[in-house]
Amino acid sequence: MKKPLRRKFSFSILLFVLFGCFSLFTGESLKAQVAGVSASKLTTIDATLVPEHTLEAEPSFVYLFGRKAFDNDGKLVNVFPNPDTAVLLKDLFFRFTYGTAKHLEIGTSFAASLSTFSFGAKYRFVEHKKFLAVALLGFNFSSQSNFGIRHTGFFGKFISIAGGVALTENFSPDFSLDVELQYQNTFCYDGSLSDNYYFDSGLGYYVFHHTLQIAGGFSYQYHHLKKEEDGPDGYLLSFHPGVTIETGKSFIIVFYTPIDLIGRNQGRFAGFSFAFTFSVQ
Repeated sequence: MKKPLRRKFSFSILLFVLFGCFSLFTGESLKAQVAGVSASKLTTIDATLVPEHTLEAEPSFVYLFGRKAFDNDGKLVNVFPNPDTAVLLKDLFFRFTYGTAKHLEIGTSFAASLSTFSFGAKYRFVEHKKFLAVALLGFNFSSQSNFGIRHTGFFGKFISIAGGVALTENFSPDFSLDVELQYQNTFCYDGSLSDNYYFDSGLGYYVFHHTLQIAGGFSYQYHHLKKEEDGPDGYLLSFHPGVTIETGKSFIIVFYTPIDLIGRNQGRFAGFSFAFTFSVQ
């Protein structure tokens, strides 16, 4: 009877190492994908751009903890025998985004520990009345081993390339919807390691004379690992409620908390993220 329990316990810890480190690497949006570009709400990249010749700087802090994980059947299992023991993930991130042209912005994002670097670009190719669309492209580098399991790739690091589209519909000056679709491939010197698919959406509504935005959205991610020894496929559906506070044209405060709803072979985390956005022309 004890051997199955030990296997279940080890598998749960593997889930946290595999996907918990992956979540923390993504930092400001709790996900990988294109990073270093701007967003107007919480976790979803929008189709608006940083104004031309304007620099946007954003420090952000992420704190996550978890005691349970979704197993291969989508059921919650304990990670540790002691219910008071939890996995803690926290880090400070910095993002710098520059409006290089009327339809283009580029940016970078990195962890304060210098363990991860990301470069991203957002190019607007549709602007029709209240509807906007942009193309996304990004590169991610990490000094951590591949998903915490093995050292591969560039000097023991892994590299990923992400791309996709982001759409924004402005129903009114106070009410808008963002939708984002992305694909990411992680690879090293001996080939592709994983395929990752993302869908994010976010709604936002401004109150108090456009100074407070009440926002929320859903995110879905699916991870397919190319080699069986790296672990099973997994998915996660999360809800992200939060607010943005715009006290001036050049300063925004963002706060949100992720709520994991359903998943498979993923750790379930709770926590929060703070971000402070500054704009300089």
